[in-house]
Amino acid sequence: MKNVTYRWNTFQLYDYRGVEEHLSAMAAQGWRLEKAGVTFWKYRRAEPASLRYAVTYNAGASRFEPGPTEGEQSLEELCAAAGWEKVSDCSKMQIYSTEDPAAVPLETDEALRLENIHRCMRKSFLPGNIAVLLLMLFIGRDFFLALVTWDLYGMLKNNALLTAGVLCLAEAALQLYLLAGYFLWRRRSRRSVEEGGTCLPAGRWSRWANLGMWVLLVLLVAAFLLSELDRGHRGAVLYFAVYMAFFTLINILMRGTTALLRKKGASKTSNIAWTLAVDVALCFTLIGGLIWSRYETDWFSDERPSGETYEYRDQNWDVSPRQDFPLTLAELTREEYGHVRREAEDLGSVFIPQRAYRETALLGDGPKVCGLGYTLWDLSSPALQESLLEDLLEDDPIKFRSMLLTTLRYVPEDPVPWGAEAAYRRYYDENPSDSWLLVWPGRAASVSPDAEPSDAQKALISTRLAPEDWKEETT
Repeated sequence: MKNVTYRWNTFQLYDYRGVEEHLSAMAAQGWRLEKAGVTFWKYRRAEPASLRYAVTYNAGASRFEPGPTEGEQSLEELCAAAGWEKVSDCSKMQIYSTEDPAAVPLETDEALRLENIHRCMRKSFLPGNIAVLLLMLFIGRDFFLALVTWDLYGMLKNNALLTAGVLCLAEAALQLYLLAGYFLWRRRSRRSVEEGGTCLPAGRWSRWANLGMWVLLVLLVAAFLLSELDRGHRGAVLYFAVYMAFFTLINILMRGTTALLRKKGASKTSNIAWTLAVDVALCFTLIGGLIWSRYETDWFSDERPSGETYEYRDQNWDVSPRQDFPLTLAELTREEYGHVRREAEDLGSVFIPQRAYRETALLGDGPKVCGLGYTLWDLSSPALQESLLEDLLEDDPIKFRSMLLTTLRYVPEDPVPWGAEAAYRRYYDENPSDSWLLVWPGRAASVSPDAEPSDAQKALISTRLAPEDWKEETT
């Protein structure tokens, strides 16, 4: 039988009644609070007892202080004299308990209690919540803009953006909800106190909102990781796992540094400075090193399905080129290539599958290098297809230090030779490039051969890349 248990802390700082009722219920079940942390509360098994708990607030309390201040010591002595024993601190909240049902309440002036709570909220809760709200709005700005303008493709084009966007939106909504809930509680409690009553109960709405946010976080992250694994992006999943492990380790080491310095009696200023220095050093070393390894090493690269490679003319080529390409360079040009490299990657999301293909080959044994690249988007609804085309067909100005270099744009051309519903050629200003965008119902394709294809090659491209429904309708 375990003697220690932990509970996740879902209480808001001002929910003193909820804390008191919860701890009394736990004591009746044989669990007494031992330590109240920011995230988890620790309970130790004891004989079931009828305990009263009381919560007080100290706006000057800090986890960086080496010990209780003179004011805190005086308060503890006064509480002890009144029969109340200090149990734990949690941020700016102090928790006391007593077995004496007749012990005098620690707080008797409800107006003073309400003002004290608000001072604590202004120093800890409100700045933190507002900072998180602004951070979520900044991180999720692209997703929010797509949502406001109802840009379906912008919202759904890849799993990472979709997952991060939904989480940022949910977290921002949660912070607004908590802020509004606190100010509503304060206004109603102030009215109650002015009428001779007490501060009102905070209710359980904030606890359920916090719980719901964590459930959503777990479900979305799990769905994202499973989706990435299903698409063969093991490197991305490993990178995410290592990143989160480092983030957790940094948080643990920071808290450990603060606790150690408190134990050593370091001043509040020294504790803050050293904790900040450790945080910066760890972030630079661990997170910075992780980001560097992401781009400078192959530790987090995905395995190549095509297998072994060999080197020829300072390039790597496939021993056995993959055979899952809808269209190959040899099929398009009817030429023989002595050395071939084929790569394919899933880039879209569960809502808009996007797969990119790229083939590079040497004509004969070289030295001429040839290439073929194309990307396919499968779209489950006309609305998604319309949104995708709006995004792709929009003029794309390329600038360097605010100076316009060129503008990429698509110009419509006759779709009949392509066997498509619509066809567009990409231009750099007024100069055509060898890149086309082809559109069929339910699919779009961006095709980039080495040179402008003949009509026969255009027909072959359509035959290989068009959706099956379109092929059946046109045959």
